[in-house]
Amino acid sequence: MSLIIYPYIEESGPENMASDFYLFQQTIQSDPIFRHYGWHQNEVTFGYGQKWTWVSKQEVIKSREITRRPTGGGIVSHGNDWTYMFILPQGHMSFSIPSLDLYETIHSSIGKVLLNLGHETSLKPCPQTGEKKAGIPGNCFLEPVGRDLMSKNGNKKLAGAAMKRTKKGILIQGTIDLSGFLNLDLNQFGTSFINEMEDLVCEGVKETEWPDSFITGRSPYVEQFSSISWREQRKYP
Repeated sequence: MSLIIYPYIEESGPENMASDFYLFQQTIQSDPIFRHYGWHQNEVTFGYGQKWTWVSKQEVIKSREITRRPTGGGIVSHGNDWTYMFILPQGHMSFSIPSLDLYETIHSSIGKVLLNLGHETSLKPCPQTGEKKAGIPGNCFLEPVGRDLMSKNGNKKLAGAAMKRTKKGILIQGTIDLSGFLNLDLNQFGTSFINEMEDLVCEGVKETEWPDSFITGRSPYVEQFSSISWREQRKYP
């Protein structure tokens, strides 16, 4: 087995979500998959479980393209972030890692890489019994949750992620807010982060190209994530 790495591409919100979901739906093997991608412009995504009636009234989405993700979580602004996707197939041993432990491990790995590059961070503690806030975070980076990656003093959220767990596997969509760093070597960060993910899944890296069938195969998902029915009602014909 290997950790399969797909090439970097910059696309629109619906295309980025469609690419992630296409790879997740095509998961029929036991190899974990990782990709890092960018955005054509400043856009916003919001979580699968959020209500459009609330999201549509938020100031942060004004004058921006907005797409509902297939994963959970809250509103996330893109364009000045480092966005990644990680798939752990059902047939791989890493699928058995509990979700909260997986969330913590990924953010601890990001923190380790940043520390090696001269940036100290911290993990937000999980709430104590009786302190847990019910419901879905509204604005992801303004409402950090337990085991999010924070600044050293804990005042600013630096990285978060959302997950979807099905019989196929685990889909993770994560982001690092680059506004919290000065002179961060993104090439070195990306290489080191992938090395950490190698250790997490205990597999070596195997870089691959997008298949010839990629654009055609993901086109139904581009239509889905572009549709008003998906954005507002989580439905697609």
